[in-house]
Amino acid sequence: MALKIRLRQQGCSNRQTFRVVVTDVRAKRDGKYVEKLGWYLPEMKQNNCTIDADRLAYWLSQGAEMTEQVANLAKVVTPDVIKEYNQKRAEVKAKRTAKRRAVKAEAASEAPKAAAKATAKKTTKKATAKKS
Repeated sequence: MALKIRLRQQGCSNRQTFRVVVTDVRAKRDGKYVEKLGWYLPEMKQNNCTIDADRLAYWLSQGAEMTEQVANLAKVVTPDVIKEYNQKRAEVKAKRTAKRRAVKAEAASEAPKAAAKATAKKTTKKATAKKS
């Protein structure tokens, strides 16, 4: 099940409030959610958002992805969690690129050997053809 951390709309028509929730990507914007992580009140100027940092870190470690709006809110409210998450993503990316480079280097080192074998086979076939 693919999970997203996104805003769920609450409140009246002209007085919107939002919940920060973990939900399945196929669910509606205001549909079912797995867990509530916090809330956001856009009308308030100060102290307008709370997010449970521990649960946010847990869901990010489980593979949930944040929407842009939630990522921006989380940068303000829980900067430590976001910094740690970005560091882990950078480490994983570095490992993947290192692995890809190692595979390419291995393939490049084997390519001349394979080419030498192929040319050797061609020359032996030509030599046997000339003898007969």
